[in-house]
Amino acid sequence: MKKSYFVLSALALLLSLPQIVKADPRFRRPLSISTTTITAFYDHQAGTGFKKYSCNTVDNYNTHTGTDFSAAIGTNIYAAAQGGLYSRYNDCATTGYRNNPCGGHYGNHVRIDHEGNMTDGVGWVTIYAHLKRDTAVWPMSVLCGTYIGQSGSSGDSTGPHLHFEVRKYTGLNNDPYSGSCSHAAPHWWTSVNNAGMPSTQCQ
Repeated sequence: MKKSYFVLSALALLLSLPQIVKADPRFRRPLSISTTTITAFYDHQAGTGFKKYSCNTVDNYNTHTGTDFSAAIGTNIYAAAQGGLYSRYNDCATTGYRNNPCGGHYGNHVRIDHEGNMTDGVGWVTIYAHLKRDTAVWPMSVLCGTYIGQSGSSGDSTGPHLHFEVRKYTGLNNDPYSGSCSHAAPHWWTSVNNAGMPSTQCQ
């Protein structure tokens, strides 16, 4: 009886303690080159061309689900945060074309889960798409800033760039920027400069 009482008391005390909740991850820019420009943003409003986080329409096609960084073929790509590399595709030609279905339109790409996985209700996923053929690596786990491949123009792509995508929880796409056409502040980058360019600083 006394043993059961102490076990129940310890359990009650444990349940009364505040739960430790992991903070959402913050992401670094997945390229280190200083001349990178942002060429496309997440599509915040279907039917109007995709809009950047400040609500300016910057192109004329829809359903864009990430941020595009222009980069010459062969530019090194790095993990935006610590996580586990759970998927890669390496079999597309380095140069693709509009509506090319190879790799599910992503071409050669890498997927990293952070804080769980994309279907467990607690995780984040980053996708690095249109990579150069046969450059996507396959480690068990990665640290922030770890080399994971090289940029290309594979799959549904009309020019060399990195398509960087952030997903949260059940696979829904998210914009890592904050602004009137995005989610509430703060943004999900570790930091950004005055022009909105994310830094390469890890969390």
